[in-house]
Amino acid sequence: MKIQCINSKTFELTDGSERSGQIIYDSLFSYKAHIIMGKDEYEINPSGIFSTTICVTKNGTEVANMQMNWKGHIIISFTNGEEYLVRATGTFLNKFVVENKDHQKLMMFDSDINWSKLSYNYNILFDDKPKDILLILLAAYSANYNMALMSAAM
Repeated sequence: MKIQCINSKTFELTDGSERSGQIIYDSLFSYKAHIIMGKDEYEINPSGIFSTTICVTKNGTEVANMQMNWKGHIIISFTNGEEYLVRATGTFLNKFVVENKDHQKLMMFDSDINWSKLSYNYNILFDDKPKDILLILLAAYSANYNMALMSAAM
């Protein structure tokens, strides 16, 4: 599986030749975005001070939220009680690990930066293929969010 940057605002999840979903940002410097998976569309809206809380809705109903903790990790909480942690790792903090509540590593996003286009893609590594496409796309959004925060800090 891969997340590929199609243009400056669109990231696409592919599994081989199959397209599973997209993250489309409202504008180049916005954290507001839409996730499209087939006929399903989700809205991502940052809120709170410094946009550290992010609400994910479908048809106006909250399905998940994301929040950054004091360690810089992003916690994805679904309304059914499931929680996942996305944290940066690696020498240059350019890899992102997704863990469940039991700290079991579910997948890793290995970024592939294209300096000439100033964009990045992710190779998604896992032991068991994840079935929850929304979780994969929210984790990719979290990785993008984290990369944007790191580049803004420089």
